[in-house]
Amino acid sequence: MLEAYAHMRRVMTALSPMGDETWQQLLLCCKVIKKKKGAHLYPFAEVPKSYCFMHSGIARLYACDDLGQEYNKRFFNDGQFPGVMSALHLNESVEQGIECLTDSELIEIDFKLYRSVLFENTELMAYQIKYLEKNWLLDKDQREILLVQQDATARYLLFLNHSPELARAIPQYHLASHLGISATQLSRIRKTLNFVNN
Repeated sequence: MLEAYAHMRRVMTALSPMGDETWQQLLLCCKVIKKKKGAHLYPFAEVPKSYCFMHSGIARLYACDDLGQEYNKRFFNDGQFPGVMSALHLNESVEQGIECLTDSELIEIDFKLYRSVLFENTELMAYQIKYLEKNWLLDKDQREILLVQQDATARYLLFLNHSPELARAIPQYHLASHLGISATQLSRIRKTLNFVNN
C-alpha cells in the first residue's frame, strides 16, 4: 500500500514539485484498490465518481460504435491515471468504460475531494496544468494526427517503439482495435514485418 503511494508521488513530483503539506491533503482523497483481470474499473456508460493512479497493471479505455462494436481509445499502464475524464467533468454518463486487462493495483482518487483541494492549493494547480499540457494536449494531438496521416503499419511500428511492454502484454485484438484495424490486418502486418526482418 505504501509503495503505491510512493510511486504516485514520484510520478507527480517528476512533473511538478509538491511539498509534504500538499501531499497530505492529496492523500485524504485517495485509497488503494485492487482489481482482477477482466474487472471494470469504470463500467461502460456509468457516471464515475473517481479516477485512478495505476500502480501496477494494464487497463483499456474503450468506446462502442452504433453497432455495439468496441474499439480501444487508449491503454493505461504503471504510472498513468486511468479515468473517464469527460464523464467526470460533465458529471454525466458517456459511451466509454475502462476494463482491467491484467490484475491491477490502483489508487482511487475521489474526484470531488480532489477538485476541492486543487482549487485551494497552488502546487496542485501547477501540477494539474503541466499534466494537462503533457497528456491531454500534446500527446492526444500527436495520436490524432498519426491516426489520420499514417497507415496501419506505421501506426503499429510507432506503438511498438513507444510502448513495447504494452505491445507484448495486451491481447492482439485489443491492440488492433486501438490501431483502428482488424485483428486479421494486424496479423498480416506482423507477418510482413517478420518476413522483412528475417
